[in-house]
Amino acid sequence: MQKKKPKHKPKHKPGHRNSGGGAAIARPAASRPRRRALHRAPAPELNTTIASIAGGGGGALLGGLLASQDVMSPESIGLAMTIGGGIAAFTMDGNARVAANGLAAAGAGQLALALMASRTEAAAKAKKDEAGPADPPPRQGVGPARVWRRYQHESADVDRDLGFVEDDDGYDDVA
Repeated sequence: MQKKKPKHKPKHKPGHRNSGGGAAIARPAASRPRRRALHRAPAPELNTTIASIAGGGGGALLGGLLASQDVMSPESIGLAMTIGGGIAAFTMDGNARVAANGLAAAGAGQLALALMASRTEAAAKAKKDEAGPADPPPRQGVGPARVWRRYQHESADVDRDLGFVEDDDGYDDVA
C-alpha cells in the first residue's frame, strides 16, 4: 500500500479582496507617485464677461422680438442667429468676438427650443386627431327650465291652498 502524500499548506493566510491588508504589498508613502494639483485658469476679465452676456442677451431679445412679430419662424431665427454669430466670431477680434460667441450660443439655444416645441405641437395634434371629436360632457344637476316649471307649479298650489284669488287689478286678494 502506498503512503499518502501530505497536502500542501500555505504558510500564511491570503487576504481577502477588501480586507485592507495582508496579501498586497503596500508601498511606503514616500515612494508613491504624487498626483499633480489641479490648477484653475485665471479668471476672465470683466469686460469679456460683459461682452458675452450682452451678445447672448441682445441676440435672444432680438430673436424673441422677431418671433413675436411673426417676421420669421422661430426655427429660422435661431438658425440665423447661430450662423451669423459663428461667422462674426470667426471674422472679428477682441470683445466683438466674445459678443458674437454669445450671440451664436443664444441662437443655438433658441433653435433647440423651437425644434422641441414644434415636435411637441405635432405630437399633440396627431394625438388629438386620433381621438376624434370630443362629445360634450353631460349636463349636471337640474336645468333652469325644469326649475322654473317646478316653481310655477308649486306657486299655484300655494296660492290655492292659502286662498288667494287673482282678479283684474293685479293684486292677489284673500278669498
